[in-house]
Amino acid sequence: MKSFLLILISAILLIPSPGCKKKSFDPSGKSREDFIGTWTGTISTFKNNQLLKVSGTLVIYPDAGNISLTGIFFMNETSVFHEFQFVDGTLYFKVVNNDPANPMCQNWSLGGYLVFSEENKIDIRISGNECGPQGTEYVNWTGSMIQTQVPADSIQYYNFAKSGNSWTYQVFLKNGDSCQVQKQISQESPMYLFDGTVTQTCGWAGQNMTFKWNVTPSDFSIIHDSTLCYLPFSFPIDAKPGVIYKPYTNNDTVTMTLLDSNFIMTIPAGTFSCKYFRYTEPVDSGLFRIKKTAYLWLNNRYGIIKHEVLNPVDTTDIRVQVITSKNF
Repeated sequence: MKSFLLILISAILLIPSPGCKKKSFDPSGKSREDFIGTWTGTISTFKNNQLLKVSGTLVIYPDAGNISLTGIFFMNETSVFHEFQFVDGTLYFKVVNNDPANPMCQNWSLGGYLVFSEENKIDIRISGNECGPQGTEYVNWTGSMIQTQVPADSIQYYNFAKSGNSWTYQVFLKNGDSCQVQKQISQESPMYLFDGTVTQTCGWAGQNMTFKWNVTPSDFSIIHDSTLCYLPFSFPIDAKPGVIYKPYTNNDTVTMTLLDSNFIMTIPAGTFSCKYFRYTEPVDSGLFRIKKTAYLWLNNRYGIIKHEVLNPVDTTDIRVQVITSKNF
């Protein structure tokens, strides 16, 4: 009898307890907000008869109005994607073609999805046509990334706009005079719009001027800023070196070209790693209309470091302005 009881007890103990059963991970329960943040990892594809692997960082943030998400891949190249659908915990997106005028990129069709494979880890798939010799190059990138914290000084995206931030510049005019310009952001909106004021000692009509910027992690757009330009233009984070971008404003052609993505600029305010741009815009010069050509050095963390105009129009126009201090 005792032997029978021992056998029965042993059998009961071997039966798995429902309370100890490991719960499986369900990615469909993840929300759109769970994807927001910085991720690091590796993706790979088979291309040109070889296995390619690239490692880097993915930054995901909400678009203006918090309606959808945008992502920036910082890998061999910088690329941007925009969400087009979110279903059952899966984020579907399309990758932006950042060289649309290139004949080798005319069949661009990259898109993909992100889905959690476990807590703080996402799987990635990106497929479709990249740029290629025939205008098409099919790829199927796959990989995974884990969520990570990034120190502020190593931030790769545009992150210099915040209410209260101010910059002071030493300015040199065409006529040889020098003066000072101070810019301060006075307000910001959830739509990534930033309004600010300019005070200056340059003697320009109206001591206080306004500026309006649109600054997202993936794009810095000057909507209005008379100390920099006459017409609006943008600096996309995924601009490719040497590619001429041509936004059109009221039938006027503005061009922007990235010349260097890691230009080390040393000035009295310090040493900065900058994106180095050339931009052109049509401006009135008396009875004539000329093409203004200028250069701008932009740091992702601290904003505009230096601005140089090759052919300023009026004697009191800016020839050079360089940052001397900032409050952040």
